[in-house]
Amino acid sequence: MAKKVNPIMYIVGGFLLVLLIFGIIAVVLYPTPQVVEPTVELNDTVTVEYVGTFDNGTKFDEGVITDYTVGSHKMIRGFENALLGMKEGETKTVRVAPEDAYPYNESLVITYNRADVVEMLGSVPEVGAQVQSGSVPGVVTVVNETIVVVDFNRPLVTDQYLNFEITVLNIKSDHSVAHE
Repeated sequence: MAKKVNPIMYIVGGFLLVLLIFGIIAVVLYPTPQVVEPTVELNDTVTVEYVGTFDNGTKFDEGVITDYTVGSHKMIRGFENALLGMKEGETKTVRVAPEDAYPYNESLVITYNRADVVEMLGSVPEVGAQVQSGSVPGVVTVVNETIVVVDFNRPLVTDQYLNFEITVLNIKSDHSVAHE
């Protein structure tokens, strides 16, 4: 004896099938909007935490920079470029080439009249001696009968790669809502 199927079951089953099809179509045509996390862009104001090391692991600097405007060029170029595209809370390790850190600058090599240097220092400095011009340290590179040449480039970093571990703590921008 065959069981009779209630026609209501066919109607309910058909209705559920139609709902399923419309649900799939709705998901395909109208996907849930993705939440886009803000990323660091030029002119954003950021707070970052960082640790700087040389390739041998020696730490040369660390700290927190608050209210830094990206693109203001107050940080070394490689550090600033590394910030672009980072998300709030993201940590990134970057290796900055010497030319993107403290590139050698010929204009920081100053030639002085030897007599003027003797008058300022009280004696003739030797090659390799550390001297100051205001608060800027320099190294004497040439001494002869008439001149003294001082190199005010940063001697410890002009030819070294620098490594930074950077964490973006906060991003404030004109084109997104600040996330505190």
